[in-house]
Amino acid sequence: MLQALREIEGGIQLSLNVAARLPRLRRAPILDQFLRQIYFTGVTAAGGVIPRACGLGVIIIAVMMDMLDADVDLAVKILLLMVFREIGPLAAALVVILRTGTAVSAEVAMMRVTGQTRALRYLGIDLYDYIVLPRVVGCMLATLALTFYVQFIAVAGGLILSPYIIEASFWELTNRLFDLFRPVDFFYSTIKALLFGFAIAACCCWHGLNPPDLTNNAVPKVVTKAVTQSMMLVLLINAVFAYLVFGVLFFGLVKANV
Repeated sequence: MLQALREIEGGIQLSLNVAARLPRLRRAPILDQFLRQIYFTGVTAAGGVIPRACGLGVIIIAVMMDMLDADVDLAVKILLLMVFREIGPLAAALVVILRTGTAVSAEVAMMRVTGQTRALRYLGIDLYDYIVLPRVVGCMLATLALTFYVQFIAVAGGLILSPYIIEASFWELTNRLFDLFRPVDFFYSTIKALLFGFAIAACCCWHGLNPPDLTNNAVPKVVTKAVTQSMMLVLLINAVFAYLVFGVLFFGLVKANV
């Protein structure tokens, strides 16, 4: 219990420190770390997303229309609901956790174990400025970019490939998509993706800076704990959004009083 409270307190302090240091991103060394984080998290992960996102869009439309005997309107509504609001941000967050979360937590923990963080302090370099700030902000923006990428590829792949599986034309699906799309779908996924990226990076940085001990065995422990808690935070944020927007939680077991 004490450990959990300590982690919550540490996460809150880290979040406040990051918010207070945002103007320092303009400094050259911090900006360089920030751009490197965006490149590693967003650009290098984009290639592997294409086939998965295309298959995701096709499966959603094909299953809804073929197996559930849904019409075009219902299939497109579910595509928007699942891809834009739920699966898109979650898929991007999963990629970030598996690639960036493991890398960031291991890198920061190794810096802590090998004494690099102590050397930075001796040089008068703030660890939050040089290590935490660029990784958190870079991860947030990269997660948002990956979310948009997954959404676009999934929807485009579903619209292009679905006519070969079901009896619906590309233009029919596209017209209904534009008719049913609402700005709230865009803003909903944007806010969620930014929160996902922040939670993942903040959690991994905090665990990296606070390993259980200063031996090499601490690094895999940090990675395991950071990835596990990052996933739990993402699911918690997603559950809160579902409750606030749709009024349901835990697959409808909990409902809002409206």
